[in-house]
Amino acid sequence: MAKLPPFEGMLEFVAAVDAESLSAAAESLGVSVAHVSRKVSALERDLGQQLLLRTPRGCVPTDAGRSFHAQGKVLLAGLEEARDAVRSGGATVSGLIRISIGGYFAERQILPLLTRFAAAHPAVDLDIGVVTRNVDLVAEGYDLVIRAGPLADSRMRASKIAVFQGHTLAAPAYLASHGTPAHPQELHPSQCLVLGHREWVFMRGDTRVAFAPAGRVRGDSGLTMLTAARAGLGIAQVPSYYGEEDLAQGTLVRLFDGWQSAGVFEFFAVLPPASYTPGRVRQLVDFLHAELSL
Repeated sequence: MAKLPPFEGMLEFVAAVDAESLSAAAESLGVSVAHVSRKVSALERDLGQQLLLRTPRGCVPTDAGRSFHAQGKVLLAGLEEARDAVRSGGATVSGLIRISIGGYFAERQILPLLTRFAAAHPAVDLDIGVVTRNVDLVAEGYDLVIRAGPLADSRMRASKIAVFQGHTLAAPAYLASHGTPAHPQELHPSQCLVLGHREWVFMRGDTRVAFAPAGRVRGDSGLTMLTAARAGLGIAQVPSYYGEEDLAQGTLVRLFDGWQSAGVFEFFAVLPPASYTPGRVRQLVDFLHAELSL
């Protein structure tokens, strides 16, 4: 077996990139700035590549440095997990998991599952970022992201954890004023609220009804559609995880029983493009699959 180089300075380099500063990296590691600088320089000599650009304000990685940083974090995480597994006899799931979630489904259904997982594994720490934008897993150091499909970045490793059909909802007062359609063909596009760029598609057996909604309210949020429907501004078609409380309270009613929405809403657990996944992250993804029963 070929002898691997020691990669002296990997820990210091990763810390410097994460902190964007040699001095901040030194503080986080409890060592001197000179120590961090020497270790990073030794690593650069060993690799034959400049990894960091030193600036008066701190440091930034070169292209080679960004690539090595991503792989270095994976290697360090693996070493930490191996150490923890040996110390605990392999029985304890432990360590930090950085997760990004966003949107109604993630906050209402994924967040309680994350806290249940943490409660079941006391040695696991969670760092949960709730954002609406698509984060860069590698650059921002996330272990796991929950994203709605379709996914644009083919570099990432993703597994589908949930699929929802759409359902069509309207306020009783709106239907009393405009009539209750018994068939999707009775809908006029101007009655139908616009969620994103989705076409409305209904299926029953071999029958298919499709059209582009053109209602008074347009938005990219299911909550916007629900709020507009409650106010009597039109009919909403949203993922089936929206509107449960409204249906129970009678503020909205479901239309077209026996018809199925052809458009589905999918959610994925997305991992960084690395060959190694820490065991604690694998266990969390398996837990989400089991709880969501996909």
